[in-house]
Amino acid sequence: MKIGIIIIFRNNESSIKVENLAKHMQSADFVKFCLVDNNSKDNTIQLLNEIKENCTDKVEIVEIKKMVSEPMAKRAGARYLFSNYNLKYIGFINLASLQKTDKSLDEILEHIVKNKEFMAELKTKIDKNNPKPNFFKGIISIVDSEKKINKYRALKPSL
Repeated sequence: MKIGIIIIFRNNESSIKVENLAKHMQSADFVKFCLVDNNSKDNTIQLLNEIKENCTDKVEIVEIKKMVSEPMAKRAGARYLFSNYNLKYIGFINLASLQKTDKSLDEILEHIVKNKEFMAELKTKIDKNNPKPNFFKGIISIVDSEKKINKYRALKPSL
């Protein structure tokens, strides 16, 4: 089953590496990406369109004309994915919160593509946190989940 990933951008022109991101997105067979531009004033939207040109069947873009909060941007991406695709699982990445970590978007996407076990654990976490079919409450932060799952793995004794 495919998973949707919403990535929220706002004036992130300098951190977007079109070739790298397109390569990772294109190789993720089980993921549909929704890139949300939250009223960027730089060339972010042009770079997102370049990514979409390279990954036409994997990437959609939602452009918000007036800056909104993270939950509203996340909801705009989720509505788009929910309306256009049959997805049970949706996660999100906010580049503003990602900048507070030691990871880049490129590293997170590479982790998603190469680590199917992480994606299975993410799906389990979404199911656990969302026992009722309330779609918008089932959207989970991939960055926070990655930190928690890796911390849990480090503490788990090996057999």
